[in-house]
Amino acid sequence: MRKILTPSKDTTIYQAFPTNNAGLDEILEIGKLVNTDLVEPPYTTASVRSILYFDLPTTESVNINADYYLNLRLANANDIQRNQTILVYPVSRSWTEGSGFFYQNKKNVNDGATWRQCVSSVSWSNAGGDFLTNSTSASVTLSSYPLQDLKINVTNILRPIVSQSLQSTFYGLLLKFPDADETSATNEGNVKIFSSQTHTVHLPTLEIAWDSQTFSTGSLQSVPSLTNIKIATSDLQETYAKGDVTRIRLVTRDPYPLKSFDSTLRYKNKYYLPSSSYYSITDVQSNTVIIPFDSYSKVDCDSNGSYITLDTEPLYTGRFYSVKLKIVSGSQTKTIDPKIQFNIL
Repeated sequence: MRKILTPSKDTTIYQAFPTNNAGLDEILEIGKLVNTDLVEPPYTTASVRSILYFDLPTTESVNINADYYLNLRLANANDIQRNQTILVYPVSRSWTEGSGFFYQNKKNVNDGATWRQCVSSVSWSNAGGDFLTNSTSASVTLSSYPLQDLKINVTNILRPIVSQSLQSTFYGLLLKFPDADETSATNEGNVKIFSSQTHTVHLPTLEIAWDSQTFSTGSLQSVPSLTNIKIATSDLQETYAKGDVTRIRLVTRDPYPLKSFDSTLRYKNKYYLPSSSYYSITDVQSNTVIIPFDSYSKVDCDSNGSYITLDTEPLYTGRFYSVKLKIVSGSQTKTIDPKIQFNIL
């Protein structure tokens, strides 16, 4: 099961432009950005940090042992050193997003977070944002080339906050290069990711995931072979309303049923898929995987057969989605496209 959140606010703060607010920019940045007007070594005072805030749920809506992942879609990256690390720290005081722009139209209205201030006319205790350096942190190393989208495990930061009902003390997550890289005159790396203001489907997300599989096979038979089965759906709708949580039933049978005198109708459900079966959901237009094959997207089963629990909350209205299956049985692994497609109203 997954619960996917988008930021309620995010922004970038620039050391070289300490009074610039970028609350409404479509891009967030991490790393360095030089101010060519400065005469000192340009990359020693050119740090760029991003701050994101999510409205965390309570344990009434998520499993107390859920895992937490910060997903960031890469827009561009320049001059990134091999195995560059990005650190994530919990922010330690309140801040506002603001309504300034940095890239689209340089406009600073001084109503939100900058390198120097957390809210209008109120300074951070430390320029560059207040965050808990002695607290649990998270990190990701950029080691795959070309660079990929970022998936950062922030469980050690967020699970204690949610499980101990400390949401009131959560002020967001700050992303930065390590101190040595920020002050380095030779490190010029810059990572651009899509912000919550983007006009694409690539918003940052906080993914809260846990294994919620239920598996009871009743009188159904185990699927005999992955090479000779037919999978269809019995109750798929063409459209769902955003926020719907429903089941998509999977009818699993022989592709060419033989005539017999048993009580199983030829085109009714006969087999259940193994417990090591998974589903993925992909945005058709952009070919973006929203839900990947993993331990959090297992296929469920009850006495009526296998099924997928579809939560449409993280999906976007006006988009079409497809579902694929990955079935693992012993030494066999098979990915199947059962032609399941739907759109969100």
